[in-house]
Amino acid sequence: MSILQKIVEAKKLRITEAKKKLPFDRLKSKAESLSDRQFIFYKSIKRHQGEPLKLIAEIKKASPLKGMLKDYDIEKMSDIYVKYGADAISVITEEDFFSGSQDFLVRIRKRHPYIPILRKDFIFDEYQIYESRVLHADAILLIAKILTKQTGKLLYELSKSLSMDVLFEIHDEEDLEKAFFAQADIIGINNRDLKTFNVNINTTVRLKEQIPEDKIVVSESGISEKSQINELLKCGIDAILVGTSIILSDNPGEKIKEFKSM
Repeated sequence: MSILQKIVEAKKLRITEAKKKLPFDRLKSKAESLSDRQFIFYKSIKRHQGEPLKLIAEIKKASPLKGMLKDYDIEKMSDIYVKYGADAISVITEEDFFSGSQDFLVRIRKRHPYIPILRKDFIFDEYQIYESRVLHADAILLIAKILTKQTGKLLYELSKSLSMDVLFEIHDEEDLEKAFFAQADIIGINNRDLKTFNVNINTTVRLKEQIPEDKIVVSESGISEKSQINELLKCGIDAILVGTSIILSDNPGEKIKEFKSM
């Protein structure tokens, strides 16, 4: 079983337990009672001509490959993200492999009511969509690799109906077809090969050529150097999603300034 499959199986168990504590109908009713935030995530990461790349700065504690990254205060780190100009914050809420927590999102939302927040998790059940709304996420991640075309479209449309944007993540041309089928307006290109786990920025360059200009495109994974940023700017990317290189930096604020100045 691949790491991705293991994560999904663990998440299924988590959802089963969550449904026992808060039944679907009650969660749905709670989510639908909330006022919307007018798709602020989309607006915050759309890059206009002449602007630097938009930055989605990520809160993550660990990864299956690197283990625990660094012991840090997530609220203080979010303060740095906001102070130094991150355009949005991504919060990993997956518990078993990334040491994330839904509580991280709740705490950061309370501390920074106006910054757009992306809930990054392994989402494949409509329960998780309503859950994300109740957590006050402005956007969610949908990973094409774990979804069928039909499920991806259904979850995408449900998210939109609840006033949440969707970062539709792809790894290859087959995933891109799923994004097109869902009519996704924000497409994230993950530079990490899920079989070898190698990272290659040319994945973004290759796939970007096949995406219409009216889509917002986000490059994800392995971004840490100026040369990479220059390459992404050349091919017309709107935004980058960066976590590890900021978190492990001796000065996260300066690292953000470095990204924002390119």
